Amino acid sequence: MRELKYGYFGEDEAQRIFLENYLIQLVDYLVKSKEIYFRYDKEFSYLYKGEKNSTIVDQDFAEAVRVGFIKYQQDVFFVGRDLDSHSEKKLKSKIALMQSELDEKNKGKTFLMIPVQCIEHWLWYIKIKLDNPNSTKNISIESEPNPKAKKAIYGSPKISNKKSIPIVEEYSRQIDFDYLESRSESFREFHNRVKNFVMKLA
Repeated sequence: MRELKYGYFGEDEAQRIFLENYLIQLVDYLVKSKEIYFRYDKEFSYLYKGEKNSTIVDQDFAEAVRVGFIKYQQDVFFVGRDLDSHSEKKLKSKIALMQSELDEKNKGKTFLMIPVQCIEHWLWYIKIKLDNPNSTKNISIESEPNPKAKKAIYGSPKISNKKSIPIVEEYSRQIDFDYLESRSESFREFHNRVKNFVMKLA
């Protein structure tokens, strides 16, 4: 089995938990023999802990990526950053800007997870699918404001990690990749890049 040690630097625990469960399911989905395994680098997280705001992520992510690859010998790196906008143009612009700050040798193994607008929008799509498993209705929610998305997932726009983490765990363990990819441009962009990376290793 090939172990891929990964670093994460991002805005919050919800992103980190989603990512962890996403990677487990992605390997099961793509690589049936499970010869690839992603392992979260917890030691690195003590230095570059998540739960930063977007300004700090923008300011420090490139250095976090460099440290992860050089000092911690990570195989792959993920950066989590809410877009706080539903504009596809802004999504593409943000991705291009952040990629331009990465060292050239690290670009192919660094993945920007930039939900439109926040990770709760991705979780909201998952919830819609779970609540309506037979529905084929294409509901667009990415223009809905962040507080509404958080309320849809947590029951309140403001909630503690103690209460939100179990909810994120629950929904992110049940990702329908095809459905989420068909609904969210930002998820599709992220998912396709990670998927292509994994398939090259399989």
